[in-house]
Amino acid sequence: MPDQTWGVSEYADWVKDKLKSSKEVILLGHSFGGRIAAEIAAQRPKWLKGLILCGAPCIYRPEFKTKLKIISAKLFKPIVPERLRQILTPSDLKQAREWRMEAIFRNVISYDQTEKLRLINLPTLLIWGEKDGAVPLTIAKEMKGLIEGSELRTLEGAGHNCFLDNQYLFSGYVKKFIEEIK
Repeated sequence: MPDQTWGVSEYADWVKDKLKSSKEVILLGHSFGGRIAAEIAAQRPKWLKGLILCGAPCIYRPEFKTKLKIISAKLFKPIVPERLRQILTPSDLKQAREWRMEAIFRNVISYDQTEKLRLINLPTLLIWGEKDGAVPLTIAKEMKGLIEGSELRTLEGAGHNCFLDNQYLFSGYVKKFIEEIK
C-alpha cells in the first residue's frame, strides 16, 4: 500500500524499478495492470521487447450518462443527505473507500493515456472480450489505431476477464505472439 496518493505513473515507476536489471521482458497487463504496462511501454525502456494488453482502460471516454452522474453529484452533494449519497455511490468507489484507496481510485480512473499510446513503438497485442462491459471493445479499437503496428484479437462472447472466459484461445494468442517476436 503506497504511503501517498499514487497514480498510473507512480505504479509504472515502481514496476520499472523492479524490472530494471532485466534483459528481455514482455509485459502482459490486464485492466489496471494494462494501464501500468502501457505507461512503461510509452517510456520505451530498452529491456521491453513486447506488450500485451487485455481489457486495459488506457483511454478515458466516459459515456454521457457517466458525465451526467458526475455533474449531478457535484451539484447536489450539498443538499443530498449522507445516507442517500451512500446508497447512490457506485460499488467500485465504495470498495475503494473501504480499502482506504479512494484518492488513488479517483486519480487512476480519469487518467487518459491517449497521447502516450502514440509513443509505443514495439510489438503490441491487444486481447479483448467482445462483451467487455468494463472497457468496451470500442476502446480497444481506438487503442489499436493509436499504437502503430499493434494487432487486436477479440474473444467472442467473452467479458472483461476474457482470459478466464476463453482461457485456451487467450493463451494461444499469447503464445503465438511471443513466438513471433522472439
